[in-house]
Amino acid sequence: MSTELIIVLGVLGVGGLVALFYVSHSLEKQKREKALLIANLGDYIIRLQRLLDAIPAPYLGKDIQLLLLEQIKKRVERLVELAPGNEKYRKKRDSVNGQLAEVSATTPQTQAPAFKSPEQANEVRKLLQDLSKVIESFMQNRVIDQNEARKYLATIQSGFFDANLGYMTQVAETSKSQGKPKVAILNYEKVIAEMQKRNQKGAYNDKIARIKEIINELKAASGSPTAQEQSASAAGELNQGMDEFLEEEDAWKKKYF
Repeated sequence: MSTELIIVLGVLGVGGLVALFYVSHSLEKQKREKALLIANLGDYIIRLQRLLDAIPAPYLGKDIQLLLLEQIKKRVERLVELAPGNEKYRKKRDSVNGQLAEVSATTPQTQAPAFKSPEQANEVRKLLQDLSKVIESFMQNRVIDQNEARKYLATIQSGFFDANLGYMTQVAETSKSQGKPKVAILNYEKVIAEMQKRNQKGAYNDKIARIKEIINELKAASGSPTAQEQSASAAGELNQGMDEFLEEEDAWKKKYF
C-alpha cells in the first residue's frame, strides 16, 4: 500500500470520526431541546389547569375558561406530536376536549360567592393575580388583542370586587347580629369606601344610602359601656387585618387595572 493511499485513508478516517462526533452531538442536542420543550409545555399546562380548577368559575367567566382550555388543548396536542407513544398525553387531550364541550354548553354563573374568611380571600387574590399575568402574556404573544385583554382583566377585577364587598358586608352583618355595633360600623364604612371608589356612574348610590342609614341606627343604639369596650377591642383587631387586606388589594388594582 502506497504512502499516499495510507494518508488518504487516514484523512478519511479522521473525517469520519469528526462527522460522527458532530452528528452524535447534534442528535444529543436535539434530544435535550425536545425534553426541555416537553417539560416547559407540561409545566405551563399544569399552571393553566390549576387556575381553572382552583378559581371559582364566576370569577373567571365563560370566555376566560374557554380561552384557558383552548391554550391547554394547543399545548397538549403539541405534546402528542412530540411523544405520540405517551398514553398520558392522549388521555389529557381527551379530557381537555371534554372540558371544552362542558364549558361551552354551560350557562355562565354571574354571581361570585362571597369569601368566607380573609385567608380564602388572600388565596383567591393570589390566583387572580397569576391569572392576570397569564392574560397579559397572551396579549404580549398576540394570542389575544388589547381589547380582549382589557375585557378579561375587567371581568377578573369585577368578580373579585363583588366578592370582597360580599365578605365585608357579611362581617358587618354578623357583628351587628352579635351585638358589636362598633365592629359593624367599621366594616359598613369600609364597604361604603369601596363602593365609592367605583361609583362614577352612581351604580351604588342606593346601597350606600341604605348602609348609611344602618350606620346611623347603630350609632344611635350603641349606648352600653360593656358593649363599647368589647367592640373597641374587637374592632382594633379586625381593623388591622382588614386594613392590610385592602392595602394589598389596592396595590393589585394599581398593578393590573
